[in-house]
Amino acid sequence: MAKQRDGEQEQGRDGRDKELAQYEKQLGSYLQERIKPGLSPGAIPLLARSIAKEISREEPPEKSAGTDAAEAGGAPAPDFEADMHELQAELGNDWILSFSVHGEDGWLTAEKQDSSQRIEAETAAELLKIYDDAMASE
Repeated sequence: MAKQRDGEQEQGRDGRDKELAQYEKQLGSYLQERIKPGLSPGAIPLLARSIAKEISREEPPEKSAGTDAAEAGGAPAPDFEADMHELQAELGNDWILSFSVHGEDGWLTAEKQDSSQRIEAETAAELLKIYDDAMASE
């Protein structure tokens, strides 16, 4: 019974994946029809708005459950809070770490509790590099 259910779920997933692939193919064809070489720069925003309206009217098929997990190697979605705690631990207990967002921009800020040092970077890797460079020069 469980094998039959697993088989039915797999067939359902395959069907949704095929629907999604078909939708993506149709979308690609539609975009190739609408976007022509030699388009004037002034026409691009108008065309983009028109295409966006047209696409938003047609809902894509839903992805099958587990598609994202398979793409990520079966790993669960990252836990932002845990990642922030881990990064703060790498910096040390005398550092305060925060994440800021303004519009499309996002950045990390690390500041010593006594406000004697402050580091800002767009990614954790950049922040750690700046931190390591600063600690090496001390």
